[in-house]
Amino acid sequence: MKKENLYLCGPTVYNHVHIGNIRSLMFFDLWNRVKKHFNYEINYLHNITDIDDKIIQKAIEENKSEKEISEYYYQEYLKLFEIYNIEKPTTILKITDKLNWIIEYIDLLMKNNSAYKSDENVFFDVSSFNKYGMISNRDLENSEDKIDQNFNKKNPQDFALWKKTDVGIKYDSPFGLGRPGWHTECSAMIYYYFNKQTIDIHGGGIDLIFPHHENENAQHFSLTDKPITHFWKHSGFLNKDGQKMSKSIGNVLLAKDFAIENDPDVFRHLILSTNLSSPLNLTKILIEENSKKIEQFKRIYNKYYLEKFDLKSDENLKDKILNSILNLDFALANKEINNLLKDFNNSKTLIEIWRILGFKFAFNVIDNQEIELYDSWKKARNEKKYVLADRLREKLALKKLI
Repeated sequence: MKKENLYLCGPTVYNHVHIGNIRSLMFFDLWNRVKKHFNYEINYLHNITDIDDKIIQKAIEENKSEKEISEYYYQEYLKLFEIYNIEKPTTILKITDKLNWIIEYIDLLMKNNSAYKSDENVFFDVSSFNKYGMISNRDLENSEDKIDQNFNKKNPQDFALWKKTDVGIKYDSPFGLGRPGWHTECSAMIYYYFNKQTIDIHGGGIDLIFPHHENENAQHFSLTDKPITHFWKHSGFLNKDGQKMSKSIGNVLLAKDFAIENDPDVFRHLILSTNLSSPLNLTKILIEENSKKIEQFKRIYNKYYLEKFDLKSDENLKDKILNSILNLDFALANKEINNLLKDFNNSKTLIEIWRILGFKFAFNVIDNQEIELYDSWKKARNEKKYVLADRLREKLALKKLI
């Protein structure tokens, strides 16, 4: 059994997440399911940022506490796992649950002279780490962290580990009252949860490469003299109709709304059909194409159980396709799946692949009553009782069985 440590950057829970925010989540669900089929043991950590300026601002706007805001949107986020049939990570940790880790982590960075205190804030000293820029391939002069540019720092590139705050909840620490900086929460969690080791895979959006992932790596390297991860898996931007999703444009598509307007399996197939790092342009045509593919899959699945077929799965072919996914050759896997669709004798193999990949429709139970309805329709049609056959067919169609 191969063991693998995985970390995926989670959302800041101040609002509902948009569909692009769960691209990495869906990708890792597909990939992890295949790995588990091949007997991988995956220790998967996912963080929730529940301390942030955006949460403070939302709380002020709605006259609620930060806890009320963050907990509500955290629970809304958890609902997406069920809606999209995404397996939950091994562990999900909120930042507020592990403030002690973060404070201890910052203290370690200060003790080895990688961080310094200034005006009750603590900053990472980028000049102390000569490999800064190794993740984003930026030189130091072009690496200023815009988030913390208005503070009194030694270098423009230095980033905050702990911030003094005048607004919102203040947490006590040896550095003073305040809250952790964004870049420290992930590296602190990885450091303690994975026992100070370099993890196998670190995931997140491509927009996090700089400064977030660059800064995570700098902190971890400064404490361990090792990179934070062996492999990065960054998901590309997800645009809508050729434009970046933006509140100002009014084209933000929430993940919860996509699942109301479309079968969640459509998004699963869309992610299976695309390269993770490539930009993804979500259009009406693209959604329709993937919807048609899911309907085709469903017809094969339903026919197999309604007709009471008893076919065997081709284990070699199944594992060949799943191996392509394991090796991230999604294009080859989809080509092989489309080839299987041409012959109904491959339906059992397809069904087993769909189940391993987590498609929700492949877990639907067709009961005896539905089979009897289908048999009655076939009988009426064979006996040329067309009025009855049409009526029965309408019932089957309403149940989305044909």
